[in-house]
Amino acid sequence: MISQNPHSNCTAARLYYYDFLNERTRVGIPESALYHIEECCDCQSEIERLEVLLAHADENADSDQRRRDAAISTLLRLHFAQAGAPVTCSMVKPFLASLADPVLKLRVPTPLTMHIDKCCSCGDDLRTLRDLHLTHKQLCRLGQLLAEEPPESSEMCSKARVAIPAVVSMVFRETNAETLKHLCTCPDCRKHLYRRREAVRQKLPQGNVAQDKFPCDQVSASDLYEYALPYGIDPADDQYAEFRAGLTSHLADCPECLAKVQLLHHTISSIAERTDSNVVTVYHLGESARDDQQATSDGRRTAVDFAARVKRKVSTLKGKLVIGTGLAAAAVILIGLGVLLQSSSATAVSIQQVYSAVEKTRNVHLTTSTTQQERWVSQGLNVYLVKTGEKWTLTDVGAGVNKSKKSLADETVEKQLPEDEIALVKASMNITLALMPFSDFSHVPPDARWTPVAKDTLETTIASTEVYELTWSERTSSSRVQRKWRFYVDPVTRLPNRIESYQKRSVETDYVLRSQLWVEYISDADMEKVIAKASF
Repeated sequence: MISQNPHSNCTAARLYYYDFLNERTRVGIPESALYHIEECCDCQSEIERLEVLLAHADENADSDQRRRDAAISTLLRLHFAQAGAPVTCSMVKPFLASLADPVLKLRVPTPLTMHIDKCCSCGDDLRTLRDLHLTHKQLCRLGQLLAEEPPESSEMCSKARVAIPAVVSMVFRETNAETLKHLCTCPDCRKHLYRRREAVRQKLPQGNVAQDKFPCDQVSASDLYEYALPYGIDPADDQYAEFRAGLTSHLADCPECLAKVQLLHHTISSIAERTDSNVVTVYHLGESARDDQQATSDGRRTAVDFAARVKRKVSTLKGKLVIGTGLAAAAVILIGLGVLLQSSSATAVSIQQVYSAVEKTRNVHLTTSTTQQERWVSQGLNVYLVKTGEKWTLTDVGAGVNKSKKSLADETVEKQLPEDEIALVKASMNITLALMPFSDFSHVPPDARWTPVAKDTLETTIASTEVYELTWSERTSSSRVQRKWRFYVDPVTRLPNRIESYQKRSVETDYVLRSQLWVEYISDADMEKVIAKASF
């Protein structure tokens, strides 16, 4: 049964947006949800957006691919610089992270991918990295780590080992970027770090962590990567440290999650330290072109054409790669896709940085202008709290329990929730969807513009924030809609404190304000205080 408050109605109805677009599947939508969709302007607007995304899926995919061309082209040129030369595992190793990155997928065989195809050890390493499902940014740092030569001097070892207890406790602020880099690149210090963490893990009592407070099975390798081998982390400029407090406090007491950290540490260290196998391969461009005349490099050009273009570039490129394949790999990985949408100011916050900051957020307090409602989302405690007027409702997702009271003075009514209602609550707890117009940065339309806004042009300002606008257009079956989201961003944390949504249709001259959202970022302790205040 769908709740009577507007936000809950929209959340429930969202499950049927796709079915609503098709006459045959529309008949299967529950009557209450169907009625809400037909009468709700917000739902209709969201369905229009979905319709646009579906209608232009192929077009958007092509645009995304064009956006990747520069990075992939550079990567291919680095690969083909090894044409005609013996390729060993050491030469391939720095490229493994980029090859595991789905956004940098290569569609043609190269001297390095041919080695991976022939070498079981390199093939296993690549599959292992893909199975970790690390983020693009994490794979960039991992590529740099794999390209690093072990430090020759042992002078740093004694300093780094003093910092190991702080690193094991995940208190990075007690160390520095140079020390963390050494701990990750020095094989001996890596082993010391592993042994100290393992000793701490074994002393933890089993079953010490309440699973209804923190779902260990949902902690992924990407959540743990920075704690296993914190290469590339600068504690002096770690803007997300306070927002990881909920996870770090859990990891410090959870033997199960620390075991995952250890496994990730061991996995990456094994790849970094693996020596060359007996497999050495040589890739000849001419032979490849003759063998694969009917193959295509990107769906438009033949392999012969591609090989011919590469041949013309390899001779000059080889001269530029005297610094070594490892450093060249690190350079291209650093470039990656770059920041796809940037403001004109070099010091400004980008939309990608905002998405990255939001994705790391664990707890938020949300207040909207469209409903007289407050919401608290805590991924750290795995609970969802809603205050509508005098009524309070708390959902403990881990326990599958809903608690409610008509006012603070009333008794609590508790009930067990069925799986479908728990799924709805989980959907409502997606912080990125609650704050951002798209579920992921990669879904931002190619024509979107991210621009800074001068505060003297605004009626509303917030101290210590910078204002940015994300604008894009969407075409529906009947008209084109212009959309604008205005973000009041803290330049230090890169998190939005206030978000405004606007839109205008082709027949309109001015944007119309649709909603305003105020955001407060809180800790697990703050969340527990709110729950206690509500007497749950």
